[in-house]
Parts: sequence; structure tokens; C-alpha cells
Amino acid sequence: MTADLSIVPLIAATIQSRQSVATMLNPVKVLPSDNGLPRDWRGLAHLLEFSSDIVSLLGSNSDPTMHMLTMLEKNKKNISIKNFQAMMEEIDRWDIIDDTEALFQSDAERYLEQQQRAQVSAEPIDKSDQEILTLGDIHRLKQGLETQYYDAFLLYAEEDIDFATEMVEKLEKQFDLKLCLKDRDLIAGIEFQHEAVMKLISERCNRLLIIVSPSFLQSPANKFFVNYTQALSIEKRQRKIIPCIYKSCQLPDQLKYIYHLDYNRKGFYDFWGKLCDSIQASNSVFASGSVRVGNSSAMQESTEIKKTLPDKYNDISHIAEKTNNDLKYSQQKNEICKNEIDAGNVELLNVDSKQNKISQWQKITFNWKTKRTKQSDQLTTEAIIQNLPSVNNLDSLDLTNSHVYKNKKKKKNLFSKFTKKKSSVKA
Repeated sequence: MTADLSIVPLIAATIQSRQSVATMLNPVKVLPSDNGLPRDWRGLAHLLEFSSDIVSLLGSNSDPTMHMLTMLEKNKKNISIKNFQAMMEEIDRWDIIDDTEALFQSDAERYLEQQQRAQVSAEPIDKSDQEILTLGDIHRLKQGLETQYYDAFLLYAEEDIDFATEMVEKLEKQFDLKLCLKDRDLIAGIEFQHEAVMKLISERCNRLLIIVSPSFLQSPANKFFVNYTQALSIEKRQRKIIPCIYKSCQLPDQLKYIYHLDYNRKGFYDFWGKLCDSIQASNSVFASGSVRVGNSSAMQESTEIKKTLPDKYNDISHIAEKTNNDLKYSQQKNEICKNEIDAGNVELLNVDSKQNKISQWQKITFNWKTKRTKQSDQLTTEAIIQNLPSVNNLDSLDLTNSHVYKNKKKKKNLFSKFTKKKSSVKA
């Protein structure tokens, strides 16, 4: 299918096509065309309506045709390839039309393809591009979601790639955890790779999972990330580093005091279960509703807690149910009162006023009885005080009628008789 040359500008022709035209038009032709125009570049200049001064200037140029085409491009004259072929017909240069037909068709197809591709534009880069660090960020932002967060950033040496692959398959497929790997997840074009990894570890990854081996400890970059994460965990007071011993080696000082998991340990030691429990964030242990594959899970732990404390959970549900019932009763009561008032139920208002009067009368009666009781008590107390003798008249008390003082008088007489009898015996 041939391209429509009437919609393709002459300036869209390639350098090769222009040179081919210039090679055939630059040589001066003695014989003119049927309409009297020169059959070389001068005839083209006349049809393009160049002034005599420009034609004189072009005559002094070694490549006048090429210079004319450059001037057309600068002046942005809308001359199509079809118009150029019509001009060649006027000056009887059918040879140029035939020799450049294939070149112009190729140039037209290329130009139209570029025009079609230009209809589709790429999305401009916005401010969120600074936050795009991983492939997961790209897919999530296209869906209108936030950037990707990870359970752990996996750091390992190239020599331990086999064990790292096994760990990724175990944790992501079997335990449904989200890991971030430098070689797999980071996008290309990041200027400072270390800075991107540091940002992921500090802001987007809950843990730093490291596969410890002699090769790992020989990497300066791995040591840097471990030291950075340790300082970060001290600053934020978080448990960030989870060391996994893959091959026996001499641990550095910053890892000696961190409890680590040993892959080579045998017996009842469940390496993968302990690793999964260690990676999980504390706030997501009870929030997760799915039961993971392994020895323990968040759902199983919450079920065991409910089994050990059934009364507590029952009380909570009972209290919640009772509260809901009270709220419903209160709402129904308010609706009834509102409807009765709106309907003009004066009788209810009269009952309320009577009850208010009765309550006021009961209050007045209670205050009066209380006052009378206080007055009675006060009178009784005053009467008792008046009957008591005063301090000044203590000597005039008549105690003869008292039973106690009578006994004392008998004892006194008996003692005096005994004293007299003893004195007579001595005499």
C-alpha cells in the first residue's frame, strides 16, 4: 500500500533523498522546458518564488538545491512531496520523479509512522516518582494504592543464592510473607543503590533478615547495612535484625549479642517456624485472620487464649449485648414520649405535674418531721442538763439514799469497832 504523498511535507525527506535530488538538479541545463523554465535548480527556485537576490546567492553556492531545501525547512513552508513532483513535471524533469519515487515512498511511510506514534504520549513524571523504589511500587501506584511495604528485607551473599532461593520460596509461598530482595525487586535507574536500600530498610521493611556465612561477612556492603540497621534499631528501640546462621563462622561483635537462628541445628528445633514467628510484626499477630502453615499461627494463639479465659470473653459479650438492649429501650422510650407530646396528650403532662406536687409535699413533710425530731431531742437534752447538779453544789449532795454509800458507811462502822476491840486487848 502506497503512502499519500500529498500529506507528507518535503522537509520530511531524508538526507539520502535530498542528496539524490540535488545531484540531478544542480547541473545547469541549457535547454529549457516547454514553458520556458530552466530544467535545473533555477526552475525550482522560480516555482518556489525565491527573489532574484536569493537566486543570485544560490548561484554562488556549490550545492544550490541542498541550500534551497534547507531554507524551506527554516522558513517552514508547507510544500508536500506531491507538490515537489508537480514542479518537476513543469520543468520536464520526469527522470527525477522516477528515480526518487521509491525513496519518497519510504520517507513518507516513516514519517506517517512517527506521526501515529506521536498520538500516544507517555505519562509525565510526578512527585510520587521519588517514592518508587521497587517493581511492586509501580504496579500498586497504577492501581491507585500506596507504595509497597514488606515484612523483611533479605540480605545475603552471592555464594549463598541457593539457600536464599529456598528461604524465599518457604517464607513467601508457605508462610505468606512479603520479602524484598535487592536483585529481584529494585527498579533500574536508581542513582544511589545504597541509599535506596537504606530507605527500604528504615521505612518500608519491618525486619532485616540476613543469611550469615563466611562469604556474607567478607562483603563490606553487607557489613555496612548490618551496622546501619543496628544503629536504627537502637534509635527506634525496635527489633530489626534477624540473623540466620547458614554456615558456621566467627560472628562479629555486633551480632554476638543478638539471638540468632541456626539452620544446621537438629532435634526439636523448628527453624522455619521460629523464623516465621520472628519476622511477623507484633501488631499483625492477632489482626491476621488466616491460619498459616506451620507449628503455630496467630489464629491458633487467639483460639487458645479464648479457651483459657472463656468467662472473660462471655462477660464481654454479655455486657455488649446488655448495653445494646439498654440503648434500644432508651430509644423506644424517647420515641414514645415524643409521639405523645406531639399528639397533644395533655393528660400525661397533668400526671407529671401531680407527681411533681406530691414529691414536693413529701419533701416538705420530711423536712418538718426532721425539724420536730431535732427540737424534741434538744428539749430532752436541756431537761437532763437542768436536773444535773452544778459543780459548786457538789458538797451538798444527799447520798443517804444511795445504796453504795450505805454499804461504805457500814464498812466504816465495822472498822471502827474492830479498832476499839484491838486497843482494849493491848491495854
